Order: sequence, then C-alpha cells, then structure tokens
Amino acid sequence: MRTRWFDRPLETIAMLWHVERSDGIALGFAAHDRDLVIDHVRYHAAPGMLPSAIEMDDGLDPLDMDVGGALSHALIRSDDLQAGRWDEAAIRMGLVDWERPHEGIAWFWHGHLGAVSVQGQRFAAELRGLKARLDAPYAPAASPSCRADFCGPGCGLSLARFEHVVPLVSADVHGLVFAAPGPEDADRFDHGLLRWIGGAHAGLESRILGHDGAVLQLDALPDEPPQPGDLALLVEGCDKAFATCSGRFGNAINFRGEPHLPGNDLLTRFATF
Repeated sequence: MRTRWFDRPLETIAMLWHVERSDGIALGFAAHDRDLVIDHVRYHAAPGMLPSAIEMDDGLDPLDMDVGGALSHALIRSDDLQAGRWDEAAIRMGLVDWERPHEGIAWFWHGHLGAVSVQGQRFAAELRGLKARLDAPYAPAASPSCRADFCGPGCGLSLARFEHVVPLVSADVHGLVFAAPGPEDADRFDHGLLRWIGGAHAGLESRILGHDGAVLQLDALPDEPPQPGDLALLVEGCDKAFATCSGRFGNAINFRGEPHLPGNDLLTRFATF
C-alpha cells in the first residue's frame, strides 16, 4: 500500500468515500471524473462531493467537519436525505492512486454523518469523527428509571420474544393500524420501535410514542404514506419503570436504576417529631 502522498510533481490521487447507511445500504463515491472499482466495490464518480478543510491531531477533542455537494448523483436523492436514510450513516474517507488502484486505499478518517440539510439542489452534512463519542457521560447518573436499553446490554431479556412482523391495515394523520395488535394489547408497544421491512419505506425506523385504541402513534410519520400490506417489524416497548420491569417482565433482578431513591423534594420537607 502506498504510504507517501503529494510527493510528486503531478499527482494521480482521488478521495474516496465509503458510506454505510442505517437501512443497510452501502455506497461508494469518488471525487474523480469516472467510476473506480477497488476490492470489488464500485466507487461512483462524484467530483462535486468535497469536504471542508480536514484537520487532524493526536488529542482527544472531537474534530468535526462538513461535506456538501449537488443533488445531481442518482444515488444521493433529496427524498432519501429528508426521510432520514442518511442520518447517522457510518463514513470512511481515504485516498487512492487512480492510476494504480491495486495498491489499495489509505483510509485516514472514520466517523458518521450528523445533521443533514437540503437547500434547493444542494445538500450539506456534518461529519463527526470517532472521538465525538468521548463527549458522552462516562459515569451513569442515579435515576429512579432504568438506564438500560430494552433488551440491550444489562437488561438481559431476549429481543426475539418481543418482535412481531405484521402487515399494515391503514394509515392516516392520526397514526397506523396493523393487523395486530388489537386495542386490548396495543399498550405493549408504547415506547417501542417500528422498522419497515417492506414497501417504499423499507429500512426506516420510528419510535412508537403511544396508542389510541388500535392506532399506533409515531414520533414521525413518513412524508409519503405507507400502503396497506406493507410489512413492518414491531418491537414492544418498556417505560423503564420498576413496576413494569418486575410485574410485566419478571426482570427486577436486572433493573438498572434506583427506584427507591428519594427525590429532590426530600430537601424541602420539614422535620417532624
């Protein structure tokens, strides 16, 4: 692999982007005038897709940058950007000698997409490096509610027990109705997750906020309404309360919270004798 760059009078270098979207689609782009095929991956020519100034150091402070380009490539569509298919996509950036692609790619940046915006026929996105994860709180804060993600690390429950593949019956501005659940057990899906696995919205996810009878209410409805018969994966939810963990799931031993911790109102109480 080539390790020295920009040391020739005339360089033959192209910048590559490898994108893995949250819906499972992987795409490659090259800041070049023609497609490049490297390691069985096609990097589509996108000469107008360029980052802002790239700054790198050996510190731990996050170094963010931006990327922008024209919505002229068939693989970068405005409706996909606005639907959230590109949100939090994993990104790799590298350099390659387009005359000698067999020498391999020198990857120099890894991260993910942050905020994505569309203005007219151009898009702009924030690129966040791996060091941005170090901004997250390290020590957990005491809380009466559970800190673990439902069926995630620390919870101990199997996600497969709470997944249901069901077809859509109807959709309107109030929410969605599926073949299941019925009104009597729709509350099991409050605080849950919906992932489309069929239809035009396949791969997109939404949080289930609550229900009204058999109608599931989402945090965001797709711009284009889904069609009856579209398949969705519904994941039951948890309100992270100790009573729910103990009574509904029988999982109190794995509860990651302090349900009996006194609240701040304890400080304002008068002593009684």
